Amino acid sequence: VLQNMRILGFTPYEARAYHTLVRYGEMTARELSSLSGIPYSKTYEVLSRLQEKGFVEVQKSRPMRFKAVAPRDALKRYGMHLLRELEEEHRERIRRLEERFKTRVEAINQALRILGERLQTLYEGRGALEASEEVIWTIKGRENILCQIRSLIKGSSQIEMIIPGSLLNELYETLREARGEIITDVDDGKLRSLRGVAIYRMEETPFKCLILIADGRNTIFTSESLETAFKSSNPGVVTILKHFFQHEREEARPLRWE
Repeated sequence: VLQNMRILGFTPYEARAYHTLVRYGEMTARELSSLSGIPYSKTYEVLSRLQEKGFVEVQKSRPMRFKAVAPRDALKRYGMHLLRELEEEHRERIRRLEERFKTRVEAINQALRILGERLQTLYEGRGALEASEEVIWTIKGRENILCQIRSLIKGSSQIEMIIPGSLLNELYETLREARGEIITDVDDGKLRSLRGVAIYRMEETPFKCLILIADGRNTIFTSESLETAFKSSNPGVVTILKHFFQHEREEARPLRWE
């Protein structure tokens, strides 16, 4: 009983006082102190708080006498009060959380906008770094790799691409705007809507990989898992990948639809 009263917000003295009044009935403060073990100097303070909470009634006599309000009535009334307070606290916390969320979202969007503008300007103006054809860049993470592939396709006028059928859906919308040649290992009906590209079907593939050559000078190549990709404009790398693409295209059959 005392533990559950503590859960409802009663102090140990309040719980012991009410429990004693319920158990033994009407009594004076001194009698309560004797039966409950609450120091006499604390009893009036404790009983006053219980009265405010609606658990004790006071008889104005000499000495004053105190009795417990019926538990069913007191607990029902007090429980409704607690639940209202809890709901109000919950609403207030949600309101503050929403305000913090809104403020945070606005700050993040502003930071992204400012960084996007300033860093993109630096990125586009750096020149010398991009001019290094000897560099092979490593890209990590599926979404990062897909983003780089889409960007390279969109920025190209002509592509040569080997793509596993398992990755077609993820790049389908981007490929609809592409021009060039694609080699794949599936005969998917969706491919017929890729009007700008010639499509070749490989019956067997030595390994699952994606190779993209854009405008004959920029490449990305990666495995089907898209865990790691390599990006380069090195002429030697481009030449090797173009030869590989041409060899695979000769082994493949063109797909045609009526």
